Amino acid sequence: MSDRVCPGKCNARPRREHDDHARALATWQAEMADWIASSDEDRGPEPVRPAEPTSRWMAGAPYWCLSDSSAVRSALTDLDEQMTLRLLAGDGHGSLSLAERVSSSPEPGSPSPAHDDLDELVRWLREWERAYRESQGWPTAPHRGEAAPALTSAVGWLLAHLDGILAHPDHAEGFGVGILYWHNRLAAAAKTRPRRISKQLRCPQCHLATLSQVEGEDRVECRNRDCGANRGGPVVMTIDEYEGRAHETIEAARTHRRAS
Repeated sequence: MSDRVCPGKCNARPRREHDDHARALATWQAEMADWIASSDEDRGPEPVRPAEPTSRWMAGAPYWCLSDSSAVRSALTDLDEQMTLRLLAGDGHGSLSLAERVSSSPEPGSPSPAHDDLDELVRWLREWERAYRESQGWPTAPHRGEAAPALTSAVGWLLAHLDGILAHPDHAEGFGVGILYWHNRLAAAAKTRPRRISKQLRCPQCHLATLSQVEGEDRVECRNRDCGANRGGPVVMTIDEYEGRAHETIEAARTHRRAS
């Protein structure tokens, strides 16, 4: 484990608190300037400096935490299928989505925005492969054709070298964040975002029925934003940890019924 902050989802709460604190601090500084400049008779109570954020930052290992590096791997693995669904959902014959229309642009829209996405993604992946190959002193990538076959080949090569990329000081964050962005972008365009499954157990920290799991992820988390406000953030546990808690709860209930 390192002292580098993981750029993934695990630090969403600390980032949000940091941003909120920065805005509150700017407001406080402006109020203090006005308070200092005011005359004694007009001066009210001194503005209170906002409290420092309390959420604990999660460190990477070495750059991404184990849970978020697993999410990057899952997203990269899924890019091929997501792009296939994107092409099926928008083959260029239907109307463009709102995000694909730019009303202020004088240029006509692309007849096939889905294929534009495919070309852009393949180029993006090739650039990262080229950068990582250069960092290792390896030869340039062979020609892999165009369109879907090139995507499959690029994804396969990057998956085979993902551990090295996510441990590279110059590539880890940019590549991982980019893969998660592309996965979300394609899932939104193809309307295939994984559903969130509510879990039956209550959160062991805030005791609300707010535990849930994104389908396909090995993580159960509390959706209550105020959960663990003074304890480092909302509860996050692996599926195995959740199943263990569920088993303990069931056994405790059985023991209670037998005793009564």
